[in-house]
Amino acid sequence: MVRLWSLALLDKAPLVAASVSNIHIPQLATTIAINLPPNSNDVNFYMVAPTHYTYVALGFGTGMANSFMLIAYPAADGRHMTVSPRLGTGDTEPQFDSNYRVWLNGNSTVYGSYMIASGTCFNCRSWPGGSLNSFTTNQPMMYALGPSYATALASNDQGVTLQKHEAYGRYLMSTIQATGYGGTGVLTSIDNQANTGTQPVNTYGANSPNGVVLNDRDGLGLAHGIVLAIAALVLAPVDILLGSGRLLARFPLVHALGSLLYLFLLVAGLGTGVRASFEYVATRHFATAHQVIGFITFFMGLVLLGLGMALHVGRALSSSSERGIVAAVHMWGTRFLWVLILIDGGLGLKLADASLGLVIGYAVLSGITLLAVVFVLACLWCIGGRKARARDGSVGDRGSPVRFSFNNRKSVNSRKTSGDSEPVIIPENRHAR
Repeated sequence: MVRLWSLALLDKAPLVAASVSNIHIPQLATTIAINLPPNSNDVNFYMVAPTHYTYVALGFGTGMANSFMLIAYPAADGRHMTVSPRLGTGDTEPQFDSNYRVWLNGNSTVYGSYMIASGTCFNCRSWPGGSLNSFTTNQPMMYALGPSYATALASNDQGVTLQKHEAYGRYLMSTIQATGYGGTGVLTSIDNQANTGTQPVNTYGANSPNGVVLNDRDGLGLAHGIVLAIAALVLAPVDILLGSGRLLARFPLVHALGSLLYLFLLVAGLGTGVRASFEYVATRHFATAHQVIGFITFFMGLVLLGLGMALHVGRALSSSSERGIVAAVHMWGTRFLWVLILIDGGLGLKLADASLGLVIGYAVLSGITLLAVVFVLACLWCIGGRKARARDGSVGDRGSPVRFSFNNRKSVNSRKTSGDSEPVIIPENRHAR
């Protein structure tokens, strides 16, 4: 099918012998082809893949470490294509290298539901850490497709941040088969329904037929988001409510255990976030606002947990129920920490290039949860104030009740001996005590 599109895009392309090595991956509806001009260090390439993937990538090497990649994605106008030459350093986002120049021919476009990138990469047969063997039938190659669930990628920036691939695979290419004249015209007239000069490498087990790995999503990033969403939208509001005066007096142990679980999720979120940060160029230096605030909230959580434990121990050893400055710092610090975590969650979604619907959903849910907690705390405060006034014994127009004290017996007896016929009764206003 793509062959017909390619032929339609050609303007009188010459019919030449196919000096091409190409691979077709039917599970992904993707074709990748290479032509190597003789006596040159250039590489002619052709890539076609469905547009529901954010990008299509071609790689030279046995793995991402020390590899060279050409990554194609739609340009900002949504019609043309951008190809980014990048160097791989390991299981992390490859980094754009401006030392390599890419030229795209007129056939590079978004055509219907497919994206097509065809052109030449100049002096791309060698790179730091590796090179292309021009005289072999077993040149290690790779391909990858960007996540279909992520926000559509459309950019002219060759250094744009890329999400982790959703599908990938490896194969062996015959550079001997690929060497010859014809340039990109050869590539755009290939029959992509059959592999030529390539052999899939099945190194991933039974779940990867023909060497293809499907649904290889960013598990660490997903786990990071889920764990902290539970902490921010479930455990944090419950912990704050249990830490209020009336509920704390009734359920101190539940509050303590909930706080420990809350901190455990913060630790798990920090761990998965740190590990996932190494996979992307934008986050590997831990300098984004989301990461900085994340570290601040983690250490705040540790300090507030320590204060809370000290308060619990203090109450257990003392009969006093008064709330001092430490209790106030713990209570308001916990509430501020929660708001900070909610804000940081939104920054994390933005950093992860989450869909607009997910961002809006998180914002709405966070707002509803925040308002609900404020409402419940206000109700608890009103109930507590009413009961406190009732205990004070207010009697309206009758004035303050009077209590009689007989504590000063010495004074009474002394007055008896001095000739007084009756003891003196001293009225005492209990509100003056």
